[in-house]
Amino acid sequence: MKLIEGISSEAAAVNSRGADGRILGTVVAGMMILGAGALPVHAGDILIPNGSFESQVAPQVYPYVTTQIDSWQKAAKPAWFDETAYGLLWDQTAGLFQNTPVGSGNHIDNMAGNQGVYFLAFPQVALFQDYNTTDWSQSTPSHGFNATFQVGMSYKLTVGVLGGGGGMPEGTTMLLGLYYRDGGNNMVMVGTTPITYTAAGFPTMTHFVDYEVNVPTVAAGDAWAGQNIGIQLLTTSGNGSGYWDLDNVRLTAVPEPSSLGFLALGLFGFYWVRTSKGAKSR
Repeated sequence: MKLIEGISSEAAAVNSRGADGRILGTVVAGMMILGAGALPVHAGDILIPNGSFESQVAPQVYPYVTTQIDSWQKAAKPAWFDETAYGLLWDQTAGLFQNTPVGSGNHIDNMAGNQGVYFLAFPQVALFQDYNTTDWSQSTPSHGFNATFQVGMSYKLTVGVLGGGGGMPEGTTMLLGLYYRDGGNNMVMVGTTPITYTAAGFPTMTHFVDYEVNVPTVAAGDAWAGQNIGIQLLTTSGNGSGYWDLDNVRLTAVPEPSSLGFLALGLFGFYWVRTSKGAKSR
């Protein structure tokens, strides 16, 4: 702000020098406006309903989990999944669990809240959320997640992930993604991050590792500009051996610094040269 105050003082001085000064004063005043637009801007968090999976509440008695997840829609059962052969319902492949008490050997030390979500390692187990998704209790969309891809903004999705539970073999994979829906209601991915389980990458089952999906600055010509944002959490391989745990889904929008700020610096240089020459000629 001191820079702008200084420019303001210079603008007043220039305006006192006649017609040429008034022209330069106008330029400097414009610089003040442009310079204000170039000041540092801060990222903004976008609210994700049930982003830390606290609702519904998992029971503290057997089976210790609930498959009812508020605000998130589950993927439909694929044709290849034989519930009789696997001995479980497709709905049971993803659900909520409670953290164990502090001091327990399997207590997760950086869980947001007290619950997370598990995914059994079968392909196509997924949770997703956008403006038109439903959940276990609602057959019509609540429109609770109402965020759009805005021109001039970049986006970062961050998710806490644990892999390797239940004897998961190395090489098992999942995918995090941001998407929009096209005119045919199809999910179109804008940014994705694949995750592959390795013992080195997940050395413990008691501390979530953050993974990010980054979408660069949205341009006016991008097909997703102005479209509702969707979030997908998806398993992409596995035969049911092991499970993933996820928690603390966060979405941040980051405004890009305006290129007008650079123009303001150029105008300031122009003004400085003009006034310097004028001072020397006097």
